[in-house]
Amino acid sequence: MTTDIPHEVIGPELPAGGTKRTMVVDCEHVEKMLHKGTRNQFTIYSDEPDRIGGDDNYPSPLAYIVSGIGF
Repeated sequence: MTTDIPHEVIGPELPAGGTKRTMVVDCEHVEKMLHKGTRNQFTIYSDEPDRIGGDDNYPSPLAYIVSGIGF
């Protein structure tokens, strides 16, 4: 994959043994299919479409997963 980010910003290649990261996100059920996730100063909401019981006011959990892969 090509990128417009200079190599100096990305840094060296990943170590051969890999890396380990732990990320904690506090998740809370608000109502119906609405959920709230908080990580440090960031808050995100996730909802589901009407057809499965949500109000479709926020992206679905799957939309966040797919976005993460794209980023």
